[in-house]
Amino acid sequence: MMTATQWATLCTYIVDYTTSLVNRYCGVTSFESHTATEYHNGIGCQADDGTCLEEDSRFYLWERCISVGTVSEDLNANTGTVEWATRWARSAATAGDYQVMTRGETTWVRFHNNIPLEAYDNVKIEYTAGYASGADELDQIKWICLRIAKNMLLEIKKTQEVMTIRQTAVRDYSQMFEPRAETNILTDDIIRDLWKFRRIRLGGPTWS
Repeated sequence: MMTATQWATLCTYIVDYTTSLVNRYCGVTSFESHTATEYHNGIGCQADDGTCLEEDSRFYLWERCISVGTVSEDLNANTGTVEWATRWARSAATAGDYQVMTRGETTWVRFHNNIPLEAYDNVKIEYTAGYASGADELDQIKWICLRIAKNMLLEIKKTQEVMTIRQTAVRDYSQMFEPRAETNILTDDIIRDLWKFRRIRLGGPTWS
């Protein structure tokens, strides 16, 4: 038996665990709208004639992007003090330095002017990540989380039943339930439904 306080504590634990499990599996900070900051390595211009290849000018964002805020480059790279210079997006009024490109769930910043120099963590991109409030995808993810929470409650119930059976010394039923395991919580059908929200790293220096 639980008191109201114990039940509230358990519910809080289940919500926190479910949130952490889903975010960890999908490789995101949160699916709800939040501010993200990423640092990328400038590659410079790698072509033999000194011109820039397409891959030199692209910086892919790790999380799903709602909108890009500020893009900056450290002009002193790694040899001196940090000096961030703001780069400007292309607009109807100016050619700017870059465009924001989105295809499906993948977003990247593509430079056409002031392509960042070769250095470590010298490109800073601040953006709004996740899904906007009311998005259909959020409803799908919340439903998946409810299914995970239900599986957790069933596992707790099974454990309590096993303890009760063993205390009554009914040995024939002492092994009737499987031990608690994450595979009983993150089941194959849940993994299938979560897969489309998972962020998978592309090969090469895409997120360098």
